[in-house]
Amino acid sequence: MIIRSCFGWFKRRLFGSIERPMKVWTGAFRGLHMTLDPKHQSQYILGLHEREVHRWLRPLCDGAATAIDIGAASGEYTLYFLKKTTLSKVFTFDPDDISREQFVNNMALNGLSESSRLQTSSKFVSSIASENTVTLDGLMVNMMLPCAIKMDVDGGEVDILKGATQLLATGKTRWLIETHSGELEQECEAILTQAGYKVTIIKNAWWRFFVPEQRPIEHNRWLVAFPNPTPPTAS
Repeated sequence: MIIRSCFGWFKRRLFGSIERPMKVWTGAFRGLHMTLDPKHQSQYILGLHEREVHRWLRPLCDGAATAIDIGAASGEYTLYFLKKTTLSKVFTFDPDDISREQFVNNMALNGLSESSRLQTSSKFVSSIASENTVTLDGLMVNMMLPCAIKMDVDGGEVDILKGATQLLATGKTRWLIETHSGELEQECEAILTQAGYKVTIIKNAWWRFFVPEQRPIEHNRWLVAFPNPTPPTAS
């Protein structure tokens, strides 16, 4: 508790408390610019936000032609795909109006407002296609493989995988999925394993006891999946 209080004092002294454009200091997103509120988003600035997955981003993208950011939110992963890789095309999906405004602002901060590599959508990604939803299988006609897919959808991860049976069968996708319950994690792992992918669970770092991310649910972590038989290792 004392350590957390000291960290709070430190970040207030270092960053102040006014939301403004700031540069990420360390980690996979180092050098990217985002509009951040230091009071609540200091871990973004320090490069600690979701730090556990950073080492997997390079193997996720190496050799890939396309990336899909499902649940793009304010856009840090989209920024990584566009600024830190040579991916030919990046598709993003997020139906939230507030997140979309933040996303647009952050793209502009990094000179990506008119990027020909970026295609955005406010539709939901689901297991069925409709006026307001798309499936990953339905996107195959517009994507080049191999494809890197990042997913953070607050509970809809299994439903999205159910709409990706054809894409999974290609054996040319890599997955980074945030899971929002133990049951969802197990279901995602089962679907991916059955489709011939090697799944690795990314556990929360030991130091999260001292620097927590203030997540609202108890079970909240990530998994990565690569096609067998030779999944890469994180570096």
